[in-house]
Amino acid sequence: MSLLGEWRAARERRLRAATYLQTLLPAADAADLQWLAGLAGNPDAAQRELAFARRALALIAAERDALDDRTASDVARELLAVTESESRRDPQAAALWVVRWRGYTEALAVRGVTETPPTRLARVLLSGVGVEAPSVEQLARAAQCIQSVRARANEALRAVFGVASLPDDVRPSAIRS
Repeated sequence: MSLLGEWRAARERRLRAATYLQTLLPAADAADLQWLAGLAGNPDAAQRELAFARRALALIAAERDALDDRTASDVARELLAVTESESRRDPQAAALWVVRWRGYTEALAVRGVTETPPTRLARVLLSGVGVEAPSVEQLARAAQCIQSVRARANEALRAVFGVASLPDDVRPSAIRS
């Protein structure tokens, strides 16, 4: 591919990543926000934590479910621009995002536990608003919120980046690039 062709392809990937994030980041579900704000006692903390959860799950979906390996790095690059812009307004925001991102990724990396990944991610969401020992009901509701965001991330990923399509008569392992 020529240099111009590579530049165009990279630009197209960046535009897709920006579109993907624009569909996921703007606003939290009102019911989730109200519920989490009630637990936190602080609507701003709930809003911030739901924003961090949407960012984390958008990046996790891009890492795990995208068709192209470059998608996650393109999404991460666009997310970096968002956090840099935010940190110019609030210097502590970027540092807090790093801490929260680390919490979400560590929750997924845990092996050998009986809790499902959405439940582990729900614990991170709840700890972000100060609920360190959630009840079973709180954990179930937070896991439902996490699953909803993850489903929206996967829908957006397919809508923006496309879906895999394989011929019906050929095994996936038989396809070579």
